Amino acid sequence: MLWRRVEGAKRRLLYDLARLQLPLASRNGSPVAFDILADGTGPILTGHLSGLITLNLAEADDVEREARRVAFREPYRTLLGHFRHEIGHFYWDLLIDSTTLQAPFKLIFGDETQDYQAAINAYHGRIDRSYDGSGFISEYATSHPWEDWAETFAHFLHIVSTLDSLAGLPLALDERARQTLTDPYLESDFDALLALWTPLARGINGLNRSLGMSDAYPFDISPAVKGKLHLVHMAISAFRDQQSLAA
Repeated sequence: MLWRRVEGAKRRLLYDLARLQLPLASRNGSPVAFDILADGTGPILTGHLSGLITLNLAEADDVEREARRVAFREPYRTLLGHFRHEIGHFYWDLLIDSTTLQAPFKLIFGDETQDYQAAINAYHGRIDRSYDGSGFISEYATSHPWEDWAETFAHFLHIVSTLDSLAGLPLALDERARQTLTDPYLESDFDALLALWTPLARGINGLNRSLGMSDAYPFDISPAVKGKLHLVHMAISAFRDQQSLAA
């Protein structure tokens, strides 16, 4: 049952990437791969390394995942969220590293050359868990610019995927909204995506509250976070345009 849940989330991730027309291999041809592992002789840490995404099978257990969500003070923790976050690390190497967008990345996200492990250790060692919500989409995003990018990349996928699902609902929409929903994954106007997403997020949160459930999207997109999401959109679009020209 747990394996089936993991594979369902992974399949949805791969669907996202296909719709975005993003490759499943690095510049040198090394493919994306997945290790789905269970705790045995030691704990399994979900993470990414050079295109290999590792996921702890325990994350597919609703009780265990909820316990971890509360322990880590996260407003949102899902299997799909894990996959979308970890693949974001892979695409930083492909979309940002050694490209013309690396300088804008440093300006918006910060200096990624700072010691990663030291930054992560400092994050987990914090006593004060407060953070600047106007500058980051989540607390974990404050740990290091690479994690900020991965969190933001995951949220971009949340947005375009949910808008794609919205396209199939019987709703009355204006002409521009219908145009955006033709294919949110390939929408060139970032502002058009956010113009649809903002009321939708409020709406689905309101529906959940009516059913006595937690917010489906418990995040606020501040102007600073909007700028970060915009850079993700720009990076994906620029890569897709380059691939089209090379074809």
